Amino acid sequence: MKNKLNNRYLILGITVLMNASCTPSRQKNFSIKGTIKGIDSGMVFLRKFNEADRTTKTLDSVVVHRGHFEFTGKLESPEMLTLIARPGNWGTSIFVENSEVVLDADTAGAEHYDYTPYGGDKGASLKKVKIFGSGNQDIYDNFENDPEQLHFKKVFAEMNKQYEAEKNPELKEKMRSKFDSLGKLSNAWQIKWINAFLQKDSESSAGAYIFYNYYRSNTSMPLTEMDALLRKFTGDAKKTVYYTNLIKEANLRRALLPGKLAPDFTLLKRDSTSFTLSSTRGKYIMLDFWASWCKPCRAAIPHWKEVYAKYKDKGFEIISVSDDSRKADWIKAMDQEKMPWTQVVDEFPVKNMPARVGTLYQTHFIPFYVLLDKEGKILVYSGNEKDIDVKLKDLLM
Repeated sequence: MKNKLNNRYLILGITVLMNASCTPSRQKNFSIKGTIKGIDSGMVFLRKFNEADRTTKTLDSVVVHRGHFEFTGKLESPEMLTLIARPGNWGTSIFVENSEVVLDADTAGAEHYDYTPYGGDKGASLKKVKIFGSGNQDIYDNFENDPEQLHFKKVFAEMNKQYEAEKNPELKEKMRSKFDSLGKLSNAWQIKWINAFLQKDSESSAGAYIFYNYYRSNTSMPLTEMDALLRKFTGDAKKTVYYTNLIKEANLRRALLPGKLAPDFTLLKRDSTSFTLSSTRGKYIMLDFWASWCKPCRAAIPHWKEVYAKYKDKGFEIISVSDDSRKADWIKAMDQEKMPWTQVVDEFPVKNMPARVGTLYQTHFIPFYVLLDKEGKILVYSGNEKDIDVKLKDLLM
């Protein structure tokens, strides 16, 4: 299955922040006193990323004087923010809370990047960073620097290097299965760590952040497991944006459980006429979320042609919802695949955000399938075509 958002395993290679632990005193405001060796002058920006709309907001900016800078302010709850020093776009993450925080960084050894070919920036991620005075930063660093975590990161990095160097497509595909196997081990360790941590500290904002990051890469985790973990958080952790976002995700998933009425939608067909899902009442409907660029999606099409031929005269219909943002790609794929059922294309009303109907149905990866009964209620919600096959055989054979 192809993940639409990112490679869920490679994100384990994010910047590791190194710190010395210090317990902060309770206060109503925060201060960040920073030093970045290698930067004598310029500006430093304190920025916040909003996952809901994938936008970044600058909360404040200060002048760098002889390598030193200072921020002051107030947060409703602790948050992981980003510091960007310019010129040069030297960046690092920092868990800010209402306490006195000291940051000591060095531009030496920074990891440079260049995203300008993709419409982004070029800059560098600071690698030599020490943060004092943020208890939540200490917790996050303990998680990131746990020996088990470091082991997984090292192995992932080595495997990724081999994967990038491999030219044989078949061998590259085999290597992907190794990523999957190692990813499962890594996920199991992370969940174990999170559960053990929550037994000791259920109020920590860092705990909510760590689970939030885990979920973003594992959105297919069973809802029962997600709910069980969420019930363990208490106090300040439940006030964070991370916990709030997780609750929203859980509620959206709850609305898609078997027995729930499928969310209605209207999209355009190839000839630009409108199609509305609720117009199909009286038939069993399979929603097929796919895209021209998705190899597993297209590899599944011959199977669905066989299924369609077998059940179309028994009250079964397929509605394919394309995740293509370029209509020409969608049309070309339809001409090549010649799928004999209804085709519609999803919409992207907000720049840099996932498609509207795909989001409504929480399809974090494709291919994905939703089987509906004759009343429009959800029977099967799965990324596994075998789940659909079994249910159709039970219903229509």
